[in-house]
This record gives sequence, structure tokens and C-alpha cells, in this order.
Amino acid sequence: MNLRKVSNCNHIECISLGKRSSKMPNNIIFLILSFTLLTSIWGKCPQNCVCDFDSEDRKRISCSRGGLTEIPTLHMDIDIQVLIITAPPNHYNELTLGRIFLDFHELEEVRITYSRLPAIGDSSFWPGKKLKILDLSHNNITFIRDKDFFGLQNLKVLDLSYNGIAASPSAPFRLLPNLRTLSLARNKLRTLVPRLFYMLAKLEKLDLSGNPLRELDPENLKDVRPLKRFHLAKCQLVRLHSLIYQQLPNLEELDLRDNFFTYFSPEEFRHLKRLKYLHLDGNNLTVVVENTFDGHNLRHLGLSRNRIIKFSKCAFCNLSIQQLDFSYNRLITLPLDVFSPIAHSLESLDLSFNPIDSDDLELALSPAYKLKRLSLSGMKLSYLSDDAFFNNGELKTLDLSYNSFVNISSQMFQPLRQIEEIDLSHNEFEQLDTEFLEQMQNMTSLSVLHLHSNPWSCQRCSVLPLLKWARQSPLYSSTCDMNYESTTCMRCATPPSLEGRALHSLRRVDLEPCASLMPQSRVLVASSNIAIIATISVVILLIIGIIISVVIYRQQSAVYYTHEGERTLTLGVLGYPAEYASTNGGTFTEDKRRAYFVTLDRIDELAEEKIVGGRSINYS
Repeated sequence: MNLRKVSNCNHIECISLGKRSSKMPNNIIFLILSFTLLTSIWGKCPQNCVCDFDSEDRKRISCSRGGLTEIPTLHMDIDIQVLIITAPPNHYNELTLGRIFLDFHELEEVRITYSRLPAIGDSSFWPGKKLKILDLSHNNITFIRDKDFFGLQNLKVLDLSYNGIAASPSAPFRLLPNLRTLSLARNKLRTLVPRLFYMLAKLEKLDLSGNPLRELDPENLKDVRPLKRFHLAKCQLVRLHSLIYQQLPNLEELDLRDNFFTYFSPEEFRHLKRLKYLHLDGNNLTVVVENTFDGHNLRHLGLSRNRIIKFSKCAFCNLSIQQLDFSYNRLITLPLDVFSPIAHSLESLDLSFNPIDSDDLELALSPAYKLKRLSLSGMKLSYLSDDAFFNNGELKTLDLSYNSFVNISSQMFQPLRQIEEIDLSHNEFEQLDTEFLEQMQNMTSLSVLHLHSNPWSCQRCSVLPLLKWARQSPLYSSTCDMNYESTTCMRCATPPSLEGRALHSLRRVDLEPCASLMPQSRVLVASSNIAIIATISVVILLIIGIIISVVIYRQQSAVYYTHEGERTLTLGVLGYPAEYASTNGGTFTEDKRRAYFVTLDRIDELAEEKIVGGRSINYS
């Protein structure tokens, strides 16, 4: 039996545990000894709290149910080393402090949170000689003084975040000479009083995030030259005075996220020679000018959630970056060689949610031969060429989620011999061909393939290869835990009868045939026949129309004659009705029923055939 597990109970629980265990004769002696030892270790344990040991074998009391109106020091062993008092958000404690820890000389860590503490109070943690961590976050503290920390000369971590601190006198932390980490985040500080950080000669991390500071006076920071990590996120800052950078020569991390910066000048951070992590996400930057980060060796540069529309050609010249986050900006194009200056160092690149042209994207990525992680999520991509990643053979993680791919070439992934994870979720795939599935299966380093949240077609004619692969492939089972509620499993979008069903749960009898194939063919044939008939009908109607037009035209024509006098005589001599000759010289005669065109040649032929009175008529 593990003694620590037994110690995780109060007296009553431990006695009942001993009674239950006494039914096992082989353990009676051990239980008696364990209980005796436990009693000697834990003399007191407050009701509704847990008494145990932490990972460092320190004696710990945790009270987390909420509703406390006082700290139960009377029911606590005085040799405890860790005290944790907190509460759920809907059942806060209502506590006050005072000199209640006078007998607790072994305390090393105290966390009192979500307890609506209104203040700290004079010497509340006296003697506190061993206290190293004090967390009073998520309370109602509005003011701090130096006497609040009397006796805590060995304190290393002080967390006062998420309170209502709006003001303080100068040097409130002067009695904390060994303090390494101080958080005043999410308070109501509008200005910093002079010498606020006086005597904090060993301070390495300072968090002022979430205070409406708007600006900082360089004088406020002259007492924290050893500072390595400085957090100023959400402080409504528009700019930082260059002297601030000069006051912090040892700074390794600078967090300026979610402020109102619109521009950083060339060599803005030149005084921060040791800078490794620079967070500029969530500002109002529109362009990255040349040499902004000149000379730095950065492990991480965050430029996400800005309004950047372009990089200057030499934005990353004379620079080394391992991780570059450029997601959620407004880039449409990329300069051809924009990543060339950092190609030797760049290992992680996030371009997600920028509508960059795919051709520009491929050209910009080609120099980045050391990339291990690449995110191209949400870029409205529908096509990438087979050579898109030909020079990125060291990629281990590739994110193509939230795009518009309907199909994708398996050849594109062939250069990725070290790939471990590919994310194709949230695209427009309805099916995948056998060649692609085989390519994925043959990539021995690939262990995770995300295909969920696509509109998969589960009709028999399209889903069978994918269904077979999903049931047999370890690659799919490693991504989808086969739980019905799992969001990482592929699910049917069509037909409606199978919508939402997990693909791997389908049986062959569940699959609908592509029913629509035969009826659709018939509809297509019928439509085709109708089109042919309609075309023929139109042609026939046109022909009929042409014929009618010709007939009407002929009916409305006239007969023209030449040698008018002779033609009239000849027609009479030849025995034709007299009405065909006009009284005005035979030039034109109209008949409402018929019309004739008579040429000179025809008249000659008629004259030769007609003999009047037994003698020939000569018209010459």
C-alpha cells in the first residue's frame, strides 16, 4: 500500500479505510503501522480539504471547494509546507488576512486565489523566512504597501495579477531583495510611480500586461536592468521610448502583443542585443520595413493578427529567425526572395489566413530548405503544383486545413520523406483516389493524417476505397480513436440518410448505390433526344418559311416584254388571249391569278412552231 495515497484523507476517512482493509489478515500489521505513522505525520487536516504530498514530497493542504469564510489555520499542522486555497468561479471564498501564520515556520508556498481578499495587511505572512512563492491573484486587492511583505526576504515569486490595484507608493517591494518574478498583470494601473521597482535588483520577469498604461517613462525601469522577460501585452501602448530599450540590456523576451503600434523604425530594437523572443502580434502594423530586426538572433518572431499587406524586400536581411508567425494578416503577394536571408535558420513558418497567390507562395517557400513546421491553413488554396514542396524535404508538420481543395496530387508529398503530420481537415474533399491513399500509407514517417470535417460522399461507387483504407490503416486509427463522439474521425456528408455517420462504422449494406446514375443517364438521353427533335423542328420550320416566301414572291412578280409592238402582234397571231397584251403598247400586263416572264428567245421558239394561214412568219 502506498502511504501517500493513504495520507490523502482526513482522520475519519483513514479510520474507515483501515476498517475496510482489516478484513485482509495479511495486511493487518502493515495497516496498523501505516495508520500510526500517518497519524504522526498528519496530526490535523481541515474538513473539506485534502492533505497530501506534492511532487517534491512537500506536505500540502489543498482547499478548493469554495465557500470558506476564514483560513482554517486552527485545523492545520504547523509544519505544512504548501497551502493552496482556491474556489470554483461560482462559489468564491470570502476571506481576509492578518497575522495568522505566526506559527507556520515551514511554509514555502502559499496560494490564496478566488477568495475576494480586499487587502494583504501588515506582516500577514510573518515570519515567512522560507516562503518562496506567494500567489494572491484573482482577488479584490486595490492597494499595496511595503509592510505587506514584511519578513519575506527570501520570496522569489509574487503574483498579484487579476486584482484591482490602481496605485501604490514608491518602493512597495523594497523588502523583497531576492524577488525573481513579479506579476501585476490585469490590474488598473494607469501610471507607474517613480522607483516602483526599487530594490528589485534580481528581478528577471516582470508582467504588466492588461494595465491601461498607454505610455512608459524610462525612469520607471532603471531599477530593473537585470530584467530578462518583460510583458506589456494589452497596455494600450502606441510607442516605446528608445531609452527604455537602453535601460534593459539583458532582455531576452519582449511581449508587446495587442497594443496600438502602427510602425517600427529600422533598427528599432538595436539595443536589445540578447533578445530571443519578440511578440508583436495583434497590433496595427501595415508594413515591415527594411532592417527592422537587423542583427538579431531570434528564436521566435510573432507578427500575427496585424494588417500587414507587404514586406520590404530586405525586411529579414542580416537576421536569424527560427520561428516566424505571420498568420492573420492581409498579404496577397510575397516578394520572390523574402525568406532567402533567413533560409539558413527558419524552422517554423505560419502563413495561415493570408490570401496569398499560390504561385507566389511556392516561389517564396522554395529557398526555405530547413523548414520543419509549415502552416498554410485558411489561405483559400484550391491548387498547389506537384513541385510545391520540392525543396522542403525536412518538413515534419504540414497544415493545409481550412482551404478549398477538392482533390490533391499525391506527387506533391513525395519530397516530404520526414513528414510526421499532415492536416487536410476542413477542405472540400468528397472522395480520395487509391493512388493518394497508397502514397500516404507508404510514407513510413507519417503518423498523423487529419481528414475530418470534409464533405465525404458515402455512396457506394465513391466511398469503397476510402472505407477499406479507414478500416485497415494504422494511420487512420492513430488519428481517429473510433469513438462515435470523436471530432477527428471522417463523417459522411452525403447521402442524407448517412449524414453524420462515422465512416469506419459503415457496413456495405448501409451504402447506397449511386442511384442516381441510371435515372440520370436516362434523363440525359431524354434531354438529348428532346434537343435533337427541337433542332430538327426548327430547321423544318425554316425550310417551310423559305418555300412560302419564294411562292409569295413569285405570285407578286410581273411579266416583262421586249420589242413591245411586235410582242403584242405575235401573241395575238400565236393564238394567246388578247388580255395578255397591254393597250399601252404591250409593255406590261397584270394578271391577279398568274404572271409570266417571256423572253425574246422563247418568243422566237414559239414563232417557229406556229404557222398561220399555211405560211411562216418571219420576225427578222
